[in-house]
This record gives sequence, structure tokens and C-alpha cells, in this order.
Amino acid sequence: MRLDPRRLAARRPPLLGAVALLGGVLALSSACGGGESGSDGWDAATLGRVSQAQPFTASLINAQVGAGPARLGFGLFDRDGGLVHDAAGALRLVTLEGDKPTEAGRFDLTRVALEETETHTHDGKTETHTDPVATVYVANVDLARGEWWGAELAVRTADKEHTLRTRFFVQEKTSEPAIGAAVPRSTQRVLRDVRDIAEIDSSNPPRPALHELTVAEAIASGKPSLVAFATPAFCRTRFCGPVVDSVVAPLAERYAGRVLFLHIEPYDLAQARQGRLVAIPELEQWGLTTEPYLFLVDGSGKVAAKFEGITSAEEVEAALRRLLGN
Repeated sequence: MRLDPRRLAARRPPLLGAVALLGGVLALSSACGGGESGSDGWDAATLGRVSQAQPFTASLINAQVGAGPARLGFGLFDRDGGLVHDAAGALRLVTLEGDKPTEAGRFDLTRVALEETETHTHDGKTETHTDPVATVYVANVDLARGEWWGAELAVRTADKEHTLRTRFFVQEKTSEPAIGAAVPRSTQRVLRDVRDIAEIDSSNPPRPALHELTVAEAIASGKPSLVAFATPAFCRTRFCGPVVDSVVAPLAERYAGRVLFLHIEPYDLAQARQGRLVAIPELEQWGLTTEPYLFLVDGSGKVAAKFEGITSAEEVEAALRRLLGN
């Protein structure tokens, strides 16, 4: 979910905001198919032209991409703008210097889906259906430096193979904490600061266990923690999933006593309930321009892993196990 654009414009450095916007626009407009593997075909004009002949396009959905380890998420869109839910495939990355590609590695694409389960009774029989609401295709990569990059997705869907291309800009440094960087020692409002948990939690029912500690207190404990910026009630876009219910809460039960779990609503809930989405100060502290966002923080207060948008419990648990194993 995008945050209030007026607030973002006020707090983002002008150059960073312009670069991020340009990268996002080109990623959306130039996603395409084309099988070339030589030096041609990576300029924006060619990508846009070839895309018109393809049944669907690929677009990078990350709000910001910085040099270093990154979790890239791609959405696949059909001609009507609908998401493709049943694809599988792999990712090839190239760096682009003057639109000339240099090989930068091949990676597996993992399907991560937000699903909705419906139960209904027909002729006395109860049936349950699980349907995907939103799907992204994720690759964990290491981006060597800030510059233009190209992504070629070899995907299979409905027994057909497609080669899709898009390009995106990698910044040397993004506004949110990078992997290995220290996170802000935020002192967000918690249970002891409010009369009603509804002031700081839009979950239904609320989850008080996720609002007992500030980020600063969690870091001071020396234990690893998971900090979730997410809003269960005011999620507005197709890539904004219910990560508190589907990821944070289940893992909090499973890892109780070993990992601290914190949920921070990204908006002032009193105003959100009046129809105004006003970002809380902690989003500016963390440099976040989107939500939901999960940060896995080690015992010293540094980012061990981070997840933007639709995320699965399996993804986050794998990172938790690596951290606890270390």
C-alpha cells in the first residue's frame, strides 16, 4: 500500500524520489516479452514495443531497490490488468550500461500468494474453496551496485513458455534500513500508552501481545525481533496482504520466548477511521514509502532480513531459523 503522497513528497530527498518514481514508471511501462539474449532489446523503447505482442507483462513491484542483498518481487499482469496466479519459472539478471547487457546471474522464482478461503453449503454438502487473491514471484538476489538493471523472466503458464523482460533502477542506498544496517530505536506507542488497544491496532480481534514493547526495548533485551509495519483494516492495494494474521501472529506463537514480535500500524488509526491515511512518525524514522514491511532484527539491532508486500510464513520462518541457528 502506498502511503500519503503529500507526506512522502515532503520527506523524501528530491533526487531519490524522482529516481524511485522513474524506475517504477519504466518498470510498469517496459515489461515485455522478447527472446533476445544479445546486446539488443533492453532499451525502454524496444521493451515497450515488444510488450504489445505478449499475452502478459512482468513488473517489479518493489517500492525501492538498493545495492546489496535484495528480495525482488515481480507481478505478472494479463492484458486486462489481472494478475497471473499459476506461473512458474526462473529469473535472469543483467546490468545495463548504455543498454548493453552484462550477465549478472540466474535465480529461481518462488511463487508467493495471498489466498482467500470460502466455505459454502450446497445441497447439504459443505465445500471449501481456496482461491488466490494476489500473487508475486520472488527471487532473493545480490545486486552488486547502483545502476540500471534488466530482468528476464522465463515463465511457464498453462503449458506455455514465455520470455518477459523489464528494467529497473538500483540505488546505491535506499531510504529504509538495509540488510546489516542498524534500525532506528523507535519508541512507538504501546499498550501502556493508550486507553484502548484500538488506538494502535486495527486487527479484529486485536493482538495485545504484539504491542507490549517498543522497538528500543526489544533491542535492549538482546533478543532477535520481528518488526511488522502493517495495517490489517486499511489495506487498499492488491499487493497489501494480511501479514499480521497470516505471518506474524502464527510465528509469534511458534517462536514465543525466543523471538520478540512487534506490530506497528503505519497510519494514525483515529484519522484512518475518518477516511484520512496519515502516516505515523515512525515511518519517516525508518524511511518507509510502502507497507506492509517486515524486518527481522538481530539481537544487536541490525537488519537480518526484510520482506516487502505479500510474504509467506514459510519465507519468514526460514530467515528466523537461519538467524537463530547463528
